[in-house]
Order: sequence, then C-alpha cells, then structure tokens
Amino acid sequence: MKRIGLISDTHGSLAAEIFDLFAGVDLIVHAGDVGKEEVLIELRTIAPVRAVYGNVDAFPIRGQYPRIDFFEMAGKRFCLTHIIGSPKSFAYELFKMNKKVDVVVYGHTHKAEQTEFEQILFVNPGSASQPRNSPKRSVAILEIEGGLFAVKVKYF
Repeated sequence: MKRIGLISDTHGSLAAEIFDLFAGVDLIVHAGDVGKEEVLIELRTIAPVRAVYGNVDAFPIRGQYPRIDFFEMAGKRFCLTHIIGSPKSFAYELFKMNKKVDVVVYGHTHKAEQTEFEQILFVNPGSASQPRNSPKRSVAILEIEGGLFAVKVKYF
C-alpha cells in the first residue's frame, strides 16, 4: 500500500498536528497557496514533497514550483494543481492537453471534498490553516492498494 499526504492552503504556517497526521506517508503533495518556503522544508522532514504554487503565492515559490504538476505513483497518474474551476471544466482542460490522469489533487476552496467525473477522482484536502464552511482545518490521506483508492480526510 502507498500512502500520500494531501495538503493545501497552508498560507505560510504549518500546524504541529500535521507531523502526526502525515507520519508514515510515502509522499506529501501540496496543492498550492504554500505561503512560505519554510512550510515545504518542514514537510520534507516527514516525507518527499511535490508542490505547485497557488494564486496567492509570490516569488520565490512561483519561481521554484510549477502551476501544474503531473506524476505517477503506484501505477496511477496524478495531476496536482491549485485551481480547477469544476471537475467538468478541468477534465476538458486535461483532454485539450492530451493528459490522461486517474487523480486530480487541488486546493483553493479551503473545503475538503472529493468527487468522480469521467473516471477521474478529484480530491481537495481542504485548508490546513484557514478552513471555510468547516469549523476545523483539514488534510487528507490518499491510500492506493491493489489499484484502488481510499481517501481519508483528517480534521484537526
């Protein structure tokens, strides 16, 4: 089994709870609005990190990380970005880019959610710093086992 820690919208601060919540993950993906490079440095003490910049990120983060990132893990194809609009519109953007993915991880809304569209799993871990429409901050763990996905949102 592979475990991926999903995080977004840290806006420059990393809560101490993240270290326990992400203990034992194989990879951490940050879906933008990082805020400060120190957040990613701290996350790297837990596991390797992939990140994209978000709409409020400035330099140097915009110069060091892409707006959109495609990668593979455990035989699954991932797309990491900050803003998708809607699953339908983003699935069309992926089609225009000739990119086939199994999972899209995104942020921006500060609301944990997941949905499937056109056989693509869309996952937003919510905000690890400033929740909206929820009394608590959140991250998520995506588990891949036997080609199947399980997403567990962790509120703190």
